[in-house]
Amino acid sequence: MRTTFHSAPRESLAAIAFFLTCAGSISLSGLLSGCEPATHPREVVIGVVLDRPPFSLSVVPGRSGITLAKKKPDEFYVVLANVSGVPQVVWESWNSWGYRAISFELTMADGTKFVLSKKQEEFTRNFPSTFVVAPGEYQVYPIKLDEWWETHPTLPKRDEMPITLKVVYEVTPTPEATQYKVWTGRVESHSYNFSLRQW
Repeated sequence: MRTTFHSAPRESLAAIAFFLTCAGSISLSGLLSGCEPATHPREVVIGVVLDRPPFSLSVVPGRSGITLAKKKPDEFYVVLANVSGVPQVVWESWNSWGYRAISFELTMADGTKFVLSKKQEEFTRNFPSTFVVAPGEYQVYPIKLDEWWETHPTLPKRDEMPITLKVVYEVTPTPEATQYKVWTGRVESHSYNFSLRQW
């Protein structure tokens, strides 16, 4: 009887090799407890390679929580943390590639959803500038929801309303992103419960 062997794809071999390397640390209570998955750009679960974003996102509210106003809204912060084991290149937020990377998803108490994003802007001076977020480091974005932001659909104006807020960081693939080795993809934070104030 002839036995035929089929060669596995290179990606599968890499996954198996990584899995076997960690096999000594596998236990019933934690499959990969000794492999430190937070330091790897990919996560292995029973020999399967799962892509995962190298970033985590969080929101730090200002003194007055979250405010939306055309003039002088209170400032709050979005924190982009590099949770991978390698440096990550990202766009600076002033240019057209990084200008609209951050957006927000708002959900009202009745379940109505809104997307809050920067308005489209024409750039008279523009070039693809980047910076590097080192492993374990973070970038802090000060946010003021002023006249340069808009909601889809239009958000009803009230003095104060309870909302659920989620921040999204999304960068689309472009020739420039490939050239400058900028990370592309989408990351979402968990949902936060805030009171939104408008004036």
